[in-house]
Amino acid sequence: MKTKLTETKFKSAIGRAGQLFSRVVWLGAAILICSGASAQNMFVSGTDPRGGEIFKFSWDGKQSIFASGLHYPGDLAVDSAGNLFVLDRVCSELFCDTVIYKITGPKVPPNGWEYFASGLSYPSYLAVDKAGNLFVADYQNGIIYQYKPSGSRATFASGLNHPGGMAFDSAGNLFVADNSLGNIYQGSIYKYRPDGSRATFALLDSGDRPVDLAFDSMGNLYMADLGGKIYKYDLSLRRQGRTTFGSVPNSAQSLAFDSAGNLFAVDAGDVSGNGNAIYKFTTRGARSTFAKGVALSETLLYVAFQPMPVCCQ
Repeated sequence: MKTKLTETKFKSAIGRAGQLFSRVVWLGAAILICSGASAQNMFVSGTDPRGGEIFKFSWDGKQSIFASGLHYPGDLAVDSAGNLFVLDRVCSELFCDTVIYKITGPKVPPNGWEYFASGLSYPSYLAVDKAGNLFVADYQNGIIYQYKPSGSRATFASGLNHPGGMAFDSAGNLFVADNSLGNIYQGSIYKYRPDGSRATFALLDSGDRPVDLAFDSMGNLYMADLGGKIYKYDLSLRRQGRTTFGSVPNSAQSLAFDSAGNLFAVDAGDVSGNGNAIYKFTTRGARSTFAKGVALSETLLYVAFQPMPVCCQ
């Protein structure tokens, strides 16, 4: 009996050790995957002598071409499945049309590309919610469109002046920066609930020229201004107003956070494009140059990050 009991205990110990080993292996794999996620690839729309491009930057700043063949690319957005949406202005001798491409891989069109939407008036910025719906701000007409993954379109909001940057918070609310209309109306940041109801989150200063919004992992909202400033709205200190988180030398145009909490901002440069660059801000606001555009041969326009794996969120 003692021998059988000892044998049973021995086998049980081996079984528990095997389970423990499997869990350790799984945990190690998860750590490796999520460690790699902290070094996300960054996508940047821009141009070079060949035309419109989507550049890909690795965590250490190494640059490559992800997709080419665009004309005048604009804002970018990436859904949870890793599909990349990009605005492109296509012009002929008679008229111009703005289209949205859905890019599923690093290929030259038409392979790996999809005409997701066309016939847009003057879209400015894109945003994607957790369900994969794409939101498009029509700057000229004061409308925000919602596109389902199937491509069908509906009007999500209207009656704005000049909507620009958009960003979703963790609860699924859409925040929109609405520019003032001349000296008549004051600019605002609006909060749209999933049902489309609207509330005013913040009134902007008369001199503000907001162009993009982004949330950090703590739920704080950041706003890029064409004057070069990046403002932070700390939701826990909202009554105290906003603070200046940082600035770029010329004109802040596009914002995006990586999974490590670093903020990346595109500086559009001066009127000639000189000074066009991407700056990296740490969580404490320390700024460094991540990448530079080369005047007359390469421009960097809008930035977006690939999504994190589910295990890391």
